[in-house]
Amino acid sequence: MDKQSLRPVVFEILKRSPQTHFHAIENDLRKLVESYDKHDVLMLQEVLWELLVQGVLAPGKNSLNLNLPFVHLTEYGAQCLEDGQMLTRDPDHYIARLVETVGRPIDDVVVHSIRASLNTFLSGHWPSALIMLARAAEILFDQLASALIVSQDSSVLAELDALPRFSRTQAAAVIHALQQVSLPSAIEESLEPHLHGLLALVQHSRNQDGSPRWPQPSRDQVLGFFLLLPDQCAFVYHLKDILEGKAVS
Repeated sequence: MDKQSLRPVVFEILKRSPQTHFHAIENDLRKLVESYDKHDVLMLQEVLWELLVQGVLAPGKNSLNLNLPFVHLTEYGAQCLEDGQMLTRDPDHYIARLVETVGRPIDDVVVHSIRASLNTFLSGHWPSALIMLARAAEILFDQLASALIVSQDSSVLAELDALPRFSRTQAAAVIHALQQVSLPSAIEESLEPHLHGLLALVQHSRNQDGSPRWPQPSRDQVLGFFLLLPDQCAFVYHLKDILEGKAVS
C-alpha cells in the first residue's frame, strides 16, 4: 500500500476509535484492507507519526496510559474528521483532487507552490503557508496576463504588459482588463467570485510593497483559501483556454 490509499482508511479507524493504540490501528487495518501486508506496517507508522506532528493525534489514551504507543484524537483532529477538512491533511490527495477538478495537467510551478504551502500549513505556520499559496495565485494571474497580451490589442493591455509580474498590481490589472474583453456570459458572471477570491488571497498574504501582511491569519482563514482554490484554478485554466482560442465557452 501507499500513503495515499492508507490515510483514508486510518481516518475511518480513528473516527470509530478516537482513543486507541498503534497496534490496535494496525489490527483494524488488517481487517478492513485485504491487500494490507506486514511490510506495510512501516508505511502505517509514517502516517501515524505525521498525524502526531500535525496535532491530529496526541500521545496517551487515558490517565493510566499516557505515553506512546497509546494515542488519542485531539479536539482539533476530531474537528478535522467531523467537518471533512481532513483533505488538507493529505497533500497527495489534495493535489490529486485539484488536478481532477481542473481536468488537465497543471503547471509544475503552480503544483510545487501549492504543495509547499500545504506542507507548511501542516506544520502550523499559517502566515508562511498563506504567502506560498498566494504565490500560486500570482502565477495564475501572470498566465492570464500573458494570454491577454497575446490575444488582445488595446492600450489597457499595453499597460498590463509593463506592470511588474507576480504582484498585486498585476493581479488587479488582469481583472480590470478582463472586464473589458468580450467573453461568454457564463464566464463574465464568474469573473468576480473566482478572480476576486484569488486576488483576496494575494492581498491577505502581503502588503502592496511585498512585505508580509499582519495581523497573522488564523488556521481557519488559510484553510478557507485551500478549500476554494481547486474551483478557482479550474476557472482560470478554462478562461485561459478561451483567451487562447482553445475553448469556445
